[in-house]
Amino acid sequence: MSIPRVFNDLLDTCKEPGCPVCRLVNQAVERYLDNLFYENVNDGDLRAQLRASLGFCHEHAWLALKPGIGDALGVAIIYHDVLTNILRKFPQAEAASQNQGWLSSLLGQMPRQLSDQVKEIANAMTPNQPCPACEKRDQATELYLSELLKGLKNEQLLSALNSSEGICLPHLHQAFKEHAQDGEAISALFAISQKKLAALDKELSEIIRKSDYRFRDEGFGEEGNAWRRVIQVSVGEKRGIEGQQVDR
Repeated sequence: MSIPRVFNDLLDTCKEPGCPVCRLVNQAVERYLDNLFYENVNDGDLRAQLRASLGFCHEHAWLALKPGIGDALGVAIIYHDVLTNILRKFPQAEAASQNQGWLSSLLGQMPRQLSDQVKEIANAMTPNQPCPACEKRDQATELYLSELLKGLKNEQLLSALNSSEGICLPHLHQAFKEHAQDGEAISALFAISQKKLAALDKELSEIIRKSDYRFRDEGFGEEGNAWRRVIQVSVGEKRGIEGQQVDR
């Protein structure tokens, strides 16, 4: 049985531009980060995970700087932890200043193998746990994708997805790979996606044709931004930038 809230979220999001799964996952990650900075930044278990993951990944670290999500104090607390933990593995400042060539010296002594100290420093700069926001993204993706497939047995959601722009190729691939056993839902999703991809491909063909000097006077219609939409379809919505979907 589908989760009513998730089902309704999918219905509503099918009315919006772009892949509905992408949009809902992006919103879930933003809510997670907002909540993290609002009330969980001092949680001991979370801080331990963030030390192990060296904070957030590239994508979610920049998302944390988005107005209304992260804040100066929260970012300072998290990354003070991270940098302090890394610096513990570096030589003490006094020892390093007395021998500014310590690294070259160590490497010179062991040309085929880094010294234990250099290895320890390198390990300190290597994440050994995943970014917690990435984990939330993956959980949200599985939730919305599985609920979408369950919901395709419902005429209301099936109609909504038919009227939408469909799901992106990465989420289509994930659905085929992880839910292939649900033949009825996969068949319905395949039929919808095939129709939408074929229509987009035709629009791209029109862009190519109308770019020929012989047909330039025809001008572009709705297909004029298909070259932008195909990127969104191919790789998914731009993550973490709510409200910056492709212009239509």
